[in-house]
Amino acid sequence: MAPGAAAARCYAEEEGDTRSDGTRSYGEARYVEEGGASYGWYQRYAALRPFVCRLVPPASRLLMIGCGSVLMSEDMVADGYMEIINIDISLVLIEMMRKKYFDLPQLQYMQMDVRDMSKFSEESFDCAIVKGTLDSLMCGVEAPLSAAQMVLEVDRLLKPGGVFMLLTFGCKPAR
Repeated sequence: MAPGAAAARCYAEEEGDTRSDGTRSYGEARYVEEGGASYGWYQRYAALRPFVCRLVPPASRLLMIGCGSVLMSEDMVADGYMEIINIDISLVLIEMMRKKYFDLPQLQYMQMDVRDMSKFSEESFDCAIVKGTLDSLMCGVEAPLSAAQMVLEVDRLLKPGGVFMLLTFGCKPAR
């Protein structure tokens, strides 16, 4: 097993979740089981706010990659952010989030695999935020390839001078 996969597997086991394998089927089952409960994985927006506000103006077009059910996008709208595209591989989750935030036009939700974001044109975002998605990818088959595909897609989508924020629990040797 690759070092990154081992680290991600160990993290999942520490959290009491031995099913995490970075696949769509896992995510679908988890979101159905949880019924759309919101979580602040890794860091809540309040802790990240100083960095986000300093690096990303509210008029920016943002891509929230592997959005899950976190409240960060909603909190960013409260701070004046006007366009946040949230993507996740789980169609169940995306449908739940569309219903939950139907009244916030600043938030869009799309089902998409982070390794292939070809629905978006090149240089179409000012900022991409990834909170934990790398760790999920590192649990799957061909983890290093999946991680590289995601990063290459982010590079393709960011405008020159764009901001890429990546939050991971993986230690440097594993990432």
